[in-house]
Amino acid sequence: MEIKISEIVDRLLNALSERGSFLERLAEGVVLEVTSANINDVIKNNKAVFLYFTAEWCGPCITFLQTFRDVAGIHARPGVYFGKVDVDASYIIADRYNVKHIPSILIIIEGKVIDIITGSQSREKLEEKIKAYIEAAFNEQQSVSGQSSIDQEKNIH
Repeated sequence: MEIKISEIVDRLLNALSERGSFLERLAEGVVLEVTSANINDVIKNNKAVFLYFTAEWCGPCITFLQTFRDVAGIHARPGVYFGKVDVDASYIIADRYNVKHIPSILIIIEGKVIDIITGSQSREKLEEKIKAYIEAAFNEQQSVSGQSSIDQEKNIH
């Protein structure tokens, strides 16, 4: 099997670009703001997206945000995006995905909503769930079992 040097160079450049983008996100913080202006790019450019729906006035949201950040810091890697959506500033996103309660974490794998976690969770339980979704997205273990009542055909592409 013959491999062209140009193919190797292209693969290396793509990997470096992906790592650079990932490192830029880490420098800014693991959980980044998601708005109507950037949501399509976020979903298109990542295999697994975890969107934390919150509001400034929501006490449980503020408390649970640190747990979400801690778990995001552990599982940050290229192709995985942890975002925060302010339901007041970006109500269109909350409406699009029918998010009715906060705090909630919307899980999008390869552009499709597969689950929503509503309410606060223990760090251990949240970490277990996020790890399972990431493994499934990257085919590191068997697929995530169980399906959400969320309409799985909600694909924003």
